Order: sequence, then C-alpha cells, then structure tokens
Amino acid sequence: MHGKITSGLGQAGYFLSREGYRRQFPELLGFLPFLAEATASIQIRGFCEEKKSFGGCHCYRLDAIAIRPKKSRHPPEMIEIIAPMNLRRGLNLKDGDRVDVLL
Repeated sequence: MHGKITSGLGQAGYFLSREGYRRQFPELLGFLPFLAEATASIQIRGFCEEKKSFGGCHCYRLDAIAIRPKKSRHPPEMIEIIAPMNLRRGLNLKDGDRVDVLL
C-alpha cells in the first residue's frame, strides 16, 4: 500500500499520553509510541570493491503499527502509523512525501 504523509489534527500526543493507552501499548504492542530517540539509526559505511565505490546508508530498525481508531474524524481510507520513534523526525518526512507501507 502506498500513500502520502499528511498532517493530522495535532492530537496524537494528547491521546498517546492518556494513562489508559500508556498502560496497554507496552503490554500489547511492545512499545510506547514516540519514546525512542528520533535519530536512532545504524550507519553502514560505504566501501570500494573491484574498482567500484558503493555508498553508505542510514538503516532504521522500525517496528511500527497501523492503527484505525474507532472514534476518528479521518476518512476511512486513511490509516495512522505509530512507532517507538517519531517517524517524521527520524526519517525526515514532510507532508506530501510518498511512503510505501507493507502490512
């Protein structure tokens, strides 16, 4: 599935800070959303092989969850993604950026 990054209603922090959710997320999902370091990446160094150079890369180990709140003002075709890190900051995503999501 693919889509575009879109700003939400700006209420995720409020909902994710509620004790009722904060108790359940670690137990059922294995993490609290947005609590990992936003720039936590594994650096793979570039190298040369057979007279060719290969560039390095930033690798992100992500466990993300697609959610569809039962009470939502979003259209039904929109999904929300939560993860241990803030994906916008960690992956440098902006409104309009295309993303591919494998469910």
